[in-house]
Amino acid sequence: MATYLTHTELNQIIQTLLPHYNILAPGYENKGGRFAGTDNLTYLSVTQASDIVWQEKSHFSPKEAVTPITQTLFHFNGNELRESKIEARPTLIFLRACDINALKRLDHMYLNNGNNEDIYYRRLRQQLKLVLIECAQSFENCFCVSMNSNTTDNYDAAVRFDANGVAFMAKDPELQSYLNNTGKEIEFTPQFVQSNPTKVRTPDQVCNDPNLIRQILHKHPVWSEYDSRCIGCGRCTTSCPTCSCYNMFDVAYDENHKVGERRRQQASCMTNGFADMAGGHSFRDKTGERLRYRALHKVNDYKARQGHDHMCVGCGRCDDRCPHYISFTNIINRMTDIVEQHLNDEVEHAFSTHQKIEVTHV
Repeated sequence: MATYLTHTELNQIIQTLLPHYNILAPGYENKGGRFAGTDNLTYLSVTQASDIVWQEKSHFSPKEAVTPITQTLFHFNGNELRESKIEARPTLIFLRACDINALKRLDHMYLNNGNNEDIYYRRLRQQLKLVLIECAQSFENCFCVSMNSNTTDNYDAAVRFDANGVAFMAKDPELQSYLNNTGKEIEFTPQFVQSNPTKVRTPDQVCNDPNLIRQILHKHPVWSEYDSRCIGCGRCTTSCPTCSCYNMFDVAYDENHKVGERRRQQASCMTNGFADMAGGHSFRDKTGERLRYRALHKVNDYKARQGHDHMCVGCGRCDDRCPHYISFTNIINRMTDIVEQHLNDEVEHAFSTHQKIEVTHV
């Protein structure tokens, strides 16, 4: 069973929750948008129902709840280290199915990758309770169905917003306790998007050998087309819910250089200098090479290493945010077409060679 809450009743619930939870949801950041004079739809701490923007897809993902843009790991004072603190209240976060599936990818990268658990990620992740926002329909550039990330059962509660209020279904007993004796009891099971106008085919649908896919695509001239189109701004990665790259640096205080803190900061494989090495070497100087690295990671290499699921969840935010209108969905489909054409050419070549041998033998 579920509860239907009016906006007034939802506000009452939120006020009751706030002493115990930090509540994050999509909300407008005034004048912080992509273009001058526009608002930015990002994840903010909310204090009332009207703060939650549910009719649109957020411009940025909720990953900052577990991977902050800048995060202090520990403080140092001479030979003494002191671990940084986090807020005691757990976080109640409203997010969509694709972003819940994106958290699963981040969990693998930070908690299971290399059998080395990241304690700074874990302590934030353990504080999360997930509230699924039902998607009534696909948004522009979404391709979650193609990536099998349109559905999930990994949530503590689910909501369906409408103009008058919200249907609220809690699986978590603690959250359910806040709903008791409030609202109207209803039947509600969250529904999921079943089709997107935008569709992709991934390379593994035409070839089951990820190493061969990588060989075919690595030196292909298609990437040079993006050397001039892509400006390496990193907008695609900052809006991506599964990008996990970061840099580490120490900050020494001016008053005493022996006192300071170690921080990590979100970074992007698309920006200049990310792949630089000691001695002045760099793996990927050109933006087309960086885009190739990112694309292969999202729809080939990650799945090859961890066994299931592509890293990309098809939220489409990279397409939404690119200032040069580079479509990642087009890139994925081009990659698949290239691999398929290569395999067809190989078959045709083998067949024609075999035919000539037969004629010779005759």
